[in-house]
Amino acid sequence: MKHFTTTEARKNLSKIVNEVKYKKVIIAIGRRDEEEVYVIPKPDLDEELPISQINAASPSFDFLDDEPDIYSLNDLKKRYV
Repeated sequence: MKHFTTTEARKNLSKIVNEVKYKKVIIAIGRRDEEEVYVIPKPDLDEELPISQINAASPSFDFLDDEPDIYSLNDLKKRYV
């Protein structure tokens, strides 16, 4: 994934839009070496938003790292397979 500072993003907005639109890449923009936003390609109507990729790259769910595992792998297999 490419990273741009906010200053670089302002100077290269057209380039960023073209790369995201035509190459279908996700680009991160942020300050002080921290990603703050992602520019993602607009999904086709038949396509789902790649929300799992966005969530995986986002710190939004970092709080779960400290949570205990409630279910074991065997519990999940029994219930859902």
